[in-house]
Amino acid sequence: MRMESRKKLRLVVVPSDPISSYERNGIDWLRSYYNPTGIFDEVFAVSPLETGQRDAHGMTILGVKASRFSHVLRDIQPDVVRAYGGFWPADLVCRHRVKGIPVVVSVHDSDPSHIFRSLRYADLVICISKVVAKRAEDVGVEKNRIRILPNRVDTNVFQPVRDEISLQCVASHFPQGKYILHVGRKAHEKGIDTVIRTLALLPYVYSCIFIGRGDTAPYRSLADQTGVSERCFWVEAVNNSELPLWYSWCRCMCVPSRWEGFGIVFIEAAACGAPIVTSDIEPMNEYLTHNESAFLVKDYENSEALAGAILKVCEDNGYRRKISSGAVKASQVFDRQIVDAAEAAIYREAMSLPALAVKKRLGLSVWKIKNTIDHLPGRLSKRFPASFKHKIKRIVQPLRHEGTKKE
Repeated sequence: MRMESRKKLRLVVVPSDPISSYERNGIDWLRSYYNPTGIFDEVFAVSPLETGQRDAHGMTILGVKASRFSHVLRDIQPDVVRAYGGFWPADLVCRHRVKGIPVVVSVHDSDPSHIFRSLRYADLVICISKVVAKRAEDVGVEKNRIRILPNRVDTNVFQPVRDEISLQCVASHFPQGKYILHVGRKAHEKGIDTVIRTLALLPYVYSCIFIGRGDTAPYRSLADQTGVSERCFWVEAVNNSELPLWYSWCRCMCVPSRWEGFGIVFIEAAACGAPIVTSDIEPMNEYLTHNESAFLVKDYENSEALAGAILKVCEDNGYRRKISSGAVKASQVFDRQIVDAAEAAIYREAMSLPALAVKKRLGLSVWKIKNTIDHLPGRLSKRFPASFKHKIKRIVQPLRHEGTKKE
């Protein structure tokens, strides 16, 4: 008797950046990230940010114009479509959904400007923290369609490094002293300016290494103004596999963020036992505990408060050992295998969901019309009277809170 072969499971992902940008940043875990536990037989990265077609990281990477997205979906016939980002990727996959193919969107940033109302038309919305989930609810996503899924860390890679020779490889690049490590892109929310001002209040033996891409010019200028330019070191990128050396070597890791979606660098640092100084805000205080796994600073914009925290962590050996050990324990629930299994379960749930309800589909259709009108060139948009646009708005409003259910 001939056994029927199992249907191949296919996934289409829409990353928020070109795959090449992750490659340039030294990220080497894309295969497992886009296909957790290997649940899918085939993965396609389909995006208007890509060009041409190539195979890499266990995926077929395909450039496609937004207007052709639904046509490509019909050709591929994936079992799930996943967008990474609640902004343009959410708009793309929700606007071009294909009947019978569930749509999952993940939101990674708590910044409201990165959370679009199109999220209402995804079957499931993955949020990386509670604060992000609150933002998703603010744009009309129902609680029963939100799944919390944190970022993950490979504890086989991110773990304390004790080998002195390996640590000396990092130390040899810098003058002797006590080093604060800041990891993150050069952006306002990462509090780089606060760290620079804080350096001016710390003993001269303290310096800071800033790892991350972006424009360093304004921060270098601030360092000159505050007299700490010789104590600031700028590193554009470090391979992901080498970061444990830096986390293990530094005197403390300090990123006083103004806001975060999750902050994977804190979990990576925690897994390596780095003493952490950061802001006492969500989501960091969701998974780090003050005086147990980190020093959480309430007045994180205050350079004096931040300097006091850094001195406590760097000079009190007993305290540093305590929060270092606590950080390793706090990171264990974010182990890649645990989070991968949870994400695979979300995909299985998505594939078993009923079709989008009639009223929800109507809301999606009306939203598409309104979205199209809003993006027409000015002279064409004027052809639609304000009264018509107002009627569209009145139809959309009562539909936005409808959930996914059986027809």
